[in-house]
Amino acid sequence: MPPPAVNPPLAQPAPYLPPPEEPVYPPQVFRWGSPSPGLSLVPGSDHPRWDVSVDALWLERDAGTSIPLGFTSYNYGSHAMQAIGTDSLWSDDVYFPLAAGLRLQVICRTSDETAIEVTGWGLQQWSVGRSIYGDPLGESVLAHSPWLAMSSLIGGFDNELGYTYNSQVANVEINQRRKLYSFDPYRAFSWLWGFRYFSLTDDFGLSGSDLYTGNYESLDWRTSNNLIGMQIGLQWAWGWDRFQLSTEVKGGLFANAYSQHGIDSGSPLAGFQPFDISHGGTDLAGLIELSLTARYRIAPNVWVRGGYQFYGLSGLALGPRQLGGYDDSGSVGLDGLSVGMEWTH
Repeated sequence: MPPPAVNPPLAQPAPYLPPPEEPVYPPQVFRWGSPSPGLSLVPGSDHPRWDVSVDALWLERDAGTSIPLGFTSYNYGSHAMQAIGTDSLWSDDVYFPLAAGLRLQVICRTSDETAIEVTGWGLQQWSVGRSIYGDPLGESVLAHSPWLAMSSLIGGFDNELGYTYNSQVANVEINQRRKLYSFDPYRAFSWLWGFRYFSLTDDFGLSGSDLYTGNYESLDWRTSNNLIGMQIGLQWAWGWDRFQLSTEVKGGLFANAYSQHGIDSGSPLAGFQPFDISHGGTDLAGLIELSLTARYRIAPNVWVRGGYQFYGLSGLALGPRQLGGYDDSGSVGLDGLSVGMEWTH
């Protein structure tokens, strides 16, 4: 007979398991190898990384001196009605405008705390000028200058007395930067030391002409300053997500190898002695740079940036200051804005 049927065991209900919790990740710290936003002052990778930035740089400069160049006055010997008004001429009558230039920077970050930077900028060229006028028709107004010999020989210029002032700058520097404060990935404090070469040239011309006698005189002074030496600096940077703001100060004392070249030419008039003279030397000059830069990351390896820069220099040979004799004690201020992009690799 068949064995009795055995009912199968009842299935046991599955144990209740709570739904999995959302994973909790630790806060992400920005490092140069990561596309995450954050502060990017010094890299967080063990192998060298490169940054390349290109900026359009607009700078204006001051004249560096204020020297009286001449004036116009009524000519009592003409016994004529004064045809035009009188005026005066100064070396800083016209301000140097903003001049466009280019800045290129390449950074090799060799470790978490160390970077080598090469920076070059320049191409800024300024050209300004101004003239005052006499009365060539009635001889009622004449122009005089204490710096032009022809002015006293003929009793003043009846046509024009004017100046032109051209200048140009260039800068190259190589620095090593080292990070000092790295506890907060969105804050960074670093110092640097390095080598800088800075060049500033002037071309200053003063001239006068007289239509009645046909005489003229042109005085041209060209100066060149070449600052070479070591510098130190400090930088403090803050980061907020994709945005970064940094401020920096750099400066030092430099050897300035300067030169001065003056040429005075004019009509072959009795008593006029043209000259062509040169002088040069080496003296001490100072330079300080202040900058404020804002950066915004638009892609994992691309930033847009803008900033403000100020350069203060002293111990310079400037064109107008040579009128009274050789001089290399002038001071110049340069300041302006920059806009550019930065790529990291």
